[in-house]
Amino acid sequence: MWLMLVTGMVLSGSPVQALILAERGRAKCPILLQAGATAAERHAAEELRLHLQQITGAAFEIREADANALPPSAIVIGPGEIAKRLFPDVAWDALGSEQVIMRTQGRYLLLAGGRPRGTLYAVYRFLHTYCGVRWWTPWASTIPRRRTLRIPPLNVSEQPAFEYREPFWYHAFDGDWAARNYYNGHHARLDETRGGKIQYVGFVHTFYALVPPQEYFEKHPEWFSLINGKRQWERAQLCTSNPELRAFLVERVREWLKANPQASIISISQNDWTGACQCDACRAIDEREGTPAGSVLEMVNYIAERLEPEFPHVAFDTLAYWYTRRATKSLRPRPNVIVRLCSIECNFAQPLEHPSNEAFARDIRDWSRLTQRLYVWDYTTNFAHYIMPHPNWFSLGANVRFFHRHGVRGLFEQGAYQSHGAEMAELRAWVLAQLLWNPYQDDQKLIDEFLQGYYGKAARSIREYLNLMHDAAKDFYMGCFTAPDKAPYLRYEVLAKAEALWEQAERAVQNDPDLRWRVQIARLPVWYAWLVNWERLRQECEQAGAKWVMPLSRKELAQKWLQIATGDGPKGWSRITHVNEGGLTPEKFVETILNAN
Repeated sequence: MWLMLVTGMVLSGSPVQALILAERGRAKCPILLQAGATAAERHAAEELRLHLQQITGAAFEIREADANALPPSAIVIGPGEIAKRLFPDVAWDALGSEQVIMRTQGRYLLLAGGRPRGTLYAVYRFLHTYCGVRWWTPWASTIPRRRTLRIPPLNVSEQPAFEYREPFWYHAFDGDWAARNYYNGHHARLDETRGGKIQYVGFVHTFYALVPPQEYFEKHPEWFSLINGKRQWERAQLCTSNPELRAFLVERVREWLKANPQASIISISQNDWTGACQCDACRAIDEREGTPAGSVLEMVNYIAERLEPEFPHVAFDTLAYWYTRRATKSLRPRPNVIVRLCSIECNFAQPLEHPSNEAFARDIRDWSRLTQRLYVWDYTTNFAHYIMPHPNWFSLGANVRFFHRHGVRGLFEQGAYQSHGAEMAELRAWVLAQLLWNPYQDDQKLIDEFLQGYYGKAARSIREYLNLMHDAAKDFYMGCFTAPDKAPYLRYEVLAKAEALWEQAERAVQNDPDLRWRVQIARLPVWYAWLVNWERLRQECEQAGAKWVMPLSRKELAQKWLQIATGDGPKGWSRITHVNEGGLTPEKFVETILNAN
């Protein structure tokens, strides 16, 4: 549960009340590292030094603290003995692993937290909240300049709302961006220095990784699904009620865990298709529980119970996905079992509390009553068309709050994970990262903050564009594989207005090469919509008696689109390689478009 305790935070210009960290470009105190500091805590000190220097122009010194010669003023990093002496009222032994403590006492500032990531997050929360630093993307940040930096009296304790936080977008895997934005999930490039992460063994769809049919089907066909009276492995699952298979899986999972001692979660989860077993034993469990999730969960419970004594720190993860999404009637996941509920069928144009999503809302309510470790796999892009408008921006905040209110403890927010350049990728990743720390922030303000910080003077036009597309989509059931010819927000009338707004946005930043590039990348999805719907849009324009606002040549627009999509960008950016999850390249997309003429 998200917790923030704040006392004594009264801003004051008075030097008596405020702690002065820098004055007129000169550091007024050192940064103290304590004996026994971890790699992450040492990195936290370096990150603080770097950013304070960028903010104030002052050179801050990092010192190894000497208990017998403390400076009269200092920034104390981490939960060492000096911190405990200076701040004895902190409940040091009770700190959560990611809990953040920010306190002042006299002329000392404490930035500390639990291990492994609490102190690192304390530094980032301090820079975010009290210094105004924002890390929008790996290539863009906002660092205010203040030669004099005063800090008000602080007594702040925070913990993140979710134990597992993964905004699964391509650029978000960057280790520095991930750490600075509180991403602790499996896929980010987070080494020990950056606080590490929560690691899985076998992230998802592991049935056939655990029991390869090429190796075991011939010897043990009874381990695989019985479908229409025949054992089969193609487009099938495992026979999860089979006692010999369960015993085999206990040993197999043990092998995986021994080979991956860094992991704290292992996935034992169905393949990415249907084909549930119809044998009498599996069917009896599923009929008793009212869902095919019953036989899968019973098997996962069996494995988790037998391996818990040997691996008490490990959680055993399975899916509530597709045909297993409905909750069981009475069978409860064990305390060391995670159920990951998937929202793939939902309407993402509206929040999950909307009547169009009632079936999913029912399932999350039912699972939350049964399990202590409910995770959600949520979908935040259009996987068939990464670079196409997908107006779910205003549902993100409501959905994260919905998850938190229903007891969800881990969130995997799947976006476009194979390439830069997906539609509004930068906005979604940043906003989601903030909400995963604290879902009760105003998501509309977060969106505006990002637009202003990342797009500068183009922000107003882009915000109008977001509003336009949202309004055009709000009565449409928008899935995560929506085809462009089905979407009402891709009609001529809407796209003509969108094109005008993007033209305004680009003009607003035409003299700033960095901002202009960002706007041009963000404009590509609208051009994509024109390109894939070209003939239909021409017809709609003619039928409406409207003026055609695009180039007369589809080829001209396609070539311009390709030039931007495959062009160079700032450090941290790489050219767009995926137009969709299936691997369509920008070059192949344009070739297909031109061959259609």
